[in-house]
Amino acid sequence: MKVALIGDVHANLPALEAVLADARQRGVEAIWNIGDFVGYGAFPDEVVKRLQQEEALSIIGNYDTKVLKVKNKKKRLKSKPSQKWFPFSQTYKNLSKPSRNYLRSLPEETRLEVAGKRILLTHGSPASNQEPIGSDTSAERLYELAELAESDIIISGHSHQPFKRKVDGVWFINTGSVGRPDDDDPRACYAIMQVRPAFFQLHHYRVEYDVEQAASAVSEGAQPETMRVPVPEVEVDKSSLKAVLHLAETCNYEVGHTHQVTELALKLFDELRPIHYLGSQERFWLNVAGLLHDIGWIEGQKGHHKTALRTILSAKALPFDNGERLIIGSIARYHRGALPKKKKHSHFAALRPPQRHTVSILAAILRVADGLDRTHQNLVQDLSCEITPEQILVRCSVSSPAEVERMFALKKGQLMEKVFRRELAIEWQKI
Repeated sequence: MKVALIGDVHANLPALEAVLADARQRGVEAIWNIGDFVGYGAFPDEVVKRLQQEEALSIIGNYDTKVLKVKNKKKRLKSKPSQKWFPFSQTYKNLSKPSRNYLRSLPEETRLEVAGKRILLTHGSPASNQEPIGSDTSAERLYELAELAESDIIISGHSHQPFKRKVDGVWFINTGSVGRPDDDDPRACYAIMQVRPAFFQLHHYRVEYDVEQAASAVSEGAQPETMRVPVPEVEVDKSSLKAVLHLAETCNYEVGHTHQVTELALKLFDELRPIHYLGSQERFWLNVAGLLHDIGWIEGQKGHHKTALRTILSAKALPFDNGERLIIGSIARYHRGALPKKKKHSHFAALRPPQRHTVSILAAILRVADGLDRTHQNLVQDLSCEITPEQILVRCSVSSPAEVERMFALKKGQLMEKVFRRELAIEWQKI
């Protein structure tokens, strides 16, 4: 059995996504999580839901437990706010009710038997979920814990430092921290364990992720369910866009519809920033893909999304390298038709896992924007989004009734619902 051992994610969704992608590439069969889903990071509810989606075998951590205790301290906190409990209270507010209930359902430890090996999952140590096990733990203490645990393999976290050691025939493993490493290496950390009869192997892995993105989300106070992230000024590469527009003109693109769809897509990108965590580079790719999404019409309506991809990949005038062409072309290709599929679409399979995730998000946005101008009449004048743990509500200001747009945007919103794991809803407000 090949298992990914993770822990101490601490609401750092970008780090978690990077670790899950790396683990999948390495062929793991299961994910075991030793707790502390939340705390410190900006995305507590997203992390809980993501690990549920992965069907990870999880236990609760000490930070998770403290957050859940906020409910019993609400009256005291309201009458006399405590600085100590403020971060726990904020995290509690930013967890959906289903996520709170899920955390409450988790045990403090789990015992398993795999290939004849007795395995204990505990957040801290067999004695306490707040006792860290690591390189500073004495041999004498490890012997005591081994006797107490009555296990062959003890998997824990809490110290945020990767560790493995065999004492008296018992393996002690600390997963290291996915979201908040504490050993002078900022990369996300996790382990892969392989257990078979008469075979045991364990390796820790370090995974690069966008640390600056995760840190800025915390410093800005971004919480995906309740707070809006300020949209930064984006410096557009005007020379590149000029070449893009030249290609569009060469392909006789429909000016009004194309620019309307692109503008709506960029507004959706900005409104959904609290849950997609993408930056100016990805926004630029969406801009380009929006301008080029319909250039395939030069060969006719049938399969025009595939023609657009082919044209983007082959157009020598576009000032992008092969990697960027593949990303932009894939976004444009998925503005309609089949959803992204690695097994069936070679261009999508050629992308690295983080790139495939980015393409799926941007294509989801472009699909909805395209639906919002189904009649090519520019009826949607503006939009805003309200984001909850269960739903993305798009409020559109329209110049006249636009039921066709609403119907097709919802129809094309399947990918958005999939990538953001929320129901899509659309409301009109006539101006």
